[in-house]
Amino acid sequence: MKTRIFIFSIIIYSVAFSTLIFAQSNTSYRYYSYDILKRIQEPEIGKGNIAIHQDLRINQLLNKHIDYNKELNGIQGFRIRIFSDLGTTARDKSQEMNAKFNEFFPEIPVYREYDSPYFKVYAGDYRTKNDALKDFVNIHKIFPAAFIVPGKINLPKIED
Repeated sequence: MKTRIFIFSIIIYSVAFSTLIFAQSNTSYRYYSYDILKRIQEPEIGKGNIAIHQDLRINQLLNKHIDYNKELNGIQGFRIRIFSDLGTTARDKSQEMNAKFNEFFPEIPVYREYDSPYFKVYAGDYRTKNDALKDFVNIHKIFPAAFIVPGKINLPKIED
């Protein structure tokens, strides 16, 4: 009797699970001309060939992920906050910190933000905290109040 109940419950769960999977499919999905997996498979002179065999739904998920990140206009990552203040002189101080940071670290992007009532200055676009720590060591020597914060960062530039 227990085995019949067990088999019956497996059948019920599998039917319910397959219904959920098919309910998630989206037939109105748009395709991109910049299919990254096709670009990988294109042969290059003097290099080997790559063949990828996969389900079409993987391409659809990858393109949906790209869409999602474009809508967000960024991705989750880390920045280094070098300044945060409020008051009547906070705006001018944030501009000074921005200029000072550009003098010492011209290769690292710097961002000024106004998050009422605070003026904040952030540096860098780091995917992981370890990446941020590499620059933080040098930045902290000049800006002792600096610390690493999670947040939305700009998408990395893709070089062709």
